[in-house]
Amino acid sequence: MSLKILLSSTLRKYFPDYDPLKGIEFVVDEKVTVAEVCRQIKIPTDKIKVVIVNGKNKELDYVIQGDERVGLFPPIGGG
Repeated sequence: MSLKILLSSTLRKYFPDYDPLKGIEFVVDEKVTVAEVCRQIKIPTDKIKVVIVNGKNKELDYVIQGDERVGLFPPIGGG
């Protein structure tokens, strides 16, 4: 199964040479959770606040179905 993983803002520092126009092309052999994929690409799950899969809000324990776009976002502060 293939995935396209898109990282937002500060999460990009965990993946050297990240290209925001291409994202990360990632292949998994079996159904895995978003959290397991994050561990495999070495992005700490405690730094992720929002997970978007194919435009819908999901949790880190969401099981990837394949051929999906996964957006990962850190907590965002402001005021």
